[in-house]
Order: sequence, then structure tokens, then C-alpha cells
Amino acid sequence: MDRYKITFARLQKEKRIGFCPFAVLGDPTPQQCLARIKKYLDVKPDFLELGIPFSDPIADGPIIQAADERALKNGMTPKKAIALVRKIRSVMVRQAHHDVPIGILTYSNIVFQYGIEKFYRDLKNAGADSILIADIPLEEVALFAQAAKKYKLHQIFLVSEYTDVKRLKQIEKFGSGFLYVVSVLGVTGIRQKLPPQLHKLIAHLKKHTKLPLVVGFGISQPQHLKQLKTAGANAAIVGSALVKTPTKNLSKILKRLSCAAPKP
Repeated sequence: MDRYKITFARLQKEKRIGFCPFAVLGDPTPQQCLARIKKYLDVKPDFLELGIPFSDPIADGPIIQAADERALKNGMTPKKAIALVRKIRSVMVRQAHHDVPIGILTYSNIVFQYGIEKFYRDLKNAGADSILIADIPLEEVALFAQAAKKYKLHQIFLVSEYTDVKRLKQIEKFGSGFLYVVSVLGVTGIRQKLPPQLHKLIAHLKKHTKLPLVVGFGISQPQHLKQLKTAGANAAIVGSALVKTPTKNLSKILKRLSCAAPKP
């Protein structure tokens, strides 16, 4: 079952944008992280994105970095993170969210140290659907993409306003599932406004790829999701705005964000 194809087809039929909340696995503890994910599931998200904590997350801003540090301080490891993914998938199945895709965000050193093929195999067995390795350039992705194909995981790539058509076509040879569109240059974090060139970027990408476009970096407000829907994006990832919110206060912000991507 390809959960991404099923979900994007449903979103297209319902004519709405998908909502994807992000969490750092093990932040601040596995138990508290699982409680956070259960809060996410209360609003029936279309996707989940989960980060494996890393000591040098170059694509992430201070909020996600702090979450990584909390998780690592409390003993989270890649092996434990994958075990937590398995628990999350089990909870999703029990709550009838079995069709929600789980995307994993990580960094190359984690995968190398774990063993590329073993890492992909274990992620797949845990119930993950995709993997994005934020610091692997396209020129060095072949071994990772081979493992992704073998274990039927989608290999996800970041694209930005500097991704030209030639490179986009090269990405399509290795990538599947969707393209992660970086809304702003720099690192993740909360922004008040989306850059005006983002609409132009989405329009450009839609002309040159059939892969769904999922926008991240800086998405933090309901109006951002509405603007992205108007621009033609297929889904939006909300990270820092949620990660900085204590679990006990999540319901309000989750409701506001999910209402910007209303279900029929």
C-alpha cells in the first residue's frame, strides 16, 4: 500500500491542502513524544513528519535544535527512535489512522553509522513511508536511493528557488512520493509572512514535475496554509510552531492549523 499516493489522490479529490505536523522523536522523552503525537492524531492530520535527533542539524533552526538536544540528553538514539516510530505506527493503527504516511527526516552520519541498508530496512519494518536526508547532495545519493527502492521507501528531496530544471529532472530519477519545497532560504523556524516569490516557485515547479509539492520551513499560521493552497501546493509541514508549544497547550494551535485544511 502506497500511503502517499492514496493520501494525495484523496486530497486532490477533496480539493484541499494536506496538513503535516512535525515532531522530534524522543523530545523530551519517548513517553512525552508519544503523548505529543497522540495530540497530533486528534486532529486527523494527513501526514506526519518525524525527525531523528542529531547533534548538528544544519537544516534546522534554534527551536528544532533545542528539541534535538533535549532528546539526545535523555538518551535518544537512532535505534530507539526507530523503535518509537514502530510504537507510533501501532497507535495509528489502533486509532484507525493506518493510512497516514510517516516521513522521516534525518542526516547522513546517522544513516552511515547505523548502516545504510539496515537503516532503511528497519525504518520500513517500523512503519515509515519516506526518508529525507537533509545533508546528502544529489551527487551522492545513489546508495541511499538503492536502499529506498529495495525496501519500498520514498526517497524525498529538498528543492528551492535555486533548483533549476536540469537538476529537478535528475532528482526525479531518484526521488518519489513528493518534493519538499523549501519556502525560504536558510533554516527552519517561525516566520510571520511567506516570501512573495513562493507562489512563483510553486507555479514553476508544477510546470516541470508531476510529483506533489509539500512546503516546509516557516509555515506557522493558518493563513499560510490558505495561501499555499491558493498557490497550488499539495500539503504543508508545520514544525517549529508546534515543537515550541508544550503538549498541554497543543490542542488550540492544532485545531487552528487543521481548520485551515478542512476536511469535508
